[in-house]
Amino acid sequence: MTTLKLGNLFLIIAMVLVALTGCSRARDMVADTTSPTDATMDMDETMPMMEATPVKLVWLIDYPEGGKDAYIAWVASIVPTLQAPEEVVRIRSYDNQDSEMSPNRLVEFEFNSFLDAATYLNRPEIVAVLEELPNRSSDTTVHTFIQRSDYAKGEEGNWMVKGVYFIDYPLGGKQAYLEWVDSISATLVEPAELKAIASYDNYYGESPHRLVELEFATQEDADAYAQLEDVMAVEVEAQNRAGSWAEHIFELRLDYIKE
Repeated sequence: MTTLKLGNLFLIIAMVLVALTGCSRARDMVADTTSPTDATMDMDETMPMMEATPVKLVWLIDYPEGGKDAYIAWVASIVPTLQAPEEVVRIRSYDNQDSEMSPNRLVEFEFNSFLDAATYLNRPEIVAVLEELPNRSSDTTVHTFIQRSDYAKGEEGNWMVKGVYFIDYPLGGKQAYLEWVDSISATLVEPAELKAIASYDNYYGESPHRLVELEFATQEDADAYAQLEDVMAVEVEAQNRAGSWAEHIFELRLDYIKE
């Protein structure tokens, strides 16, 4: 069964309607699609966040059975459409190294703000792609992430291998988890094999709560990093600290080149 979770994208667009028009109908749309805490947030507080917070939209996609080649051919036909708008800063797509593991494909869209993301997603040509996506995949979910400051390493480059961790915080244990992360950050960042590392929180608090990405120039570097004694110890402890934990290794595709 094909599913596409677009509720979060609708919320972004609705918030922009409030920001740009101030109309009561738009405000009602936001109230209907947010939690009580979100709905009562003062717009004077919301707008600076929307204008200044970088946003990463993550699409997790499963190819139809036997239909990967057809999906990739369709992607090639829509790349110019997705890359053209000025609001999107960067697009990258990846294939899961394990072709049998879900998600098969990871696509990331980066924006400088919620307003840019909403403007992009509200373009008719982008809406058309979103509407067609469920017909081209067996399963698709969409998540909105904002970057945390847990890690500070980001060498520029199109690194071929990306380790991706989807993490749920333990019930009531988010702060303890983040304090532990702060204590082991340097251990993960220092090895020369690692080119970049970043962590993100799910903006809507849904699962996965946290996204952590580690990037490497080659699979050999990724393997060497994973075998470091200190890194192995951190990974074991991380699984004990998290409420749930899933790890994937993705390889960069060359579908998109937008910088």
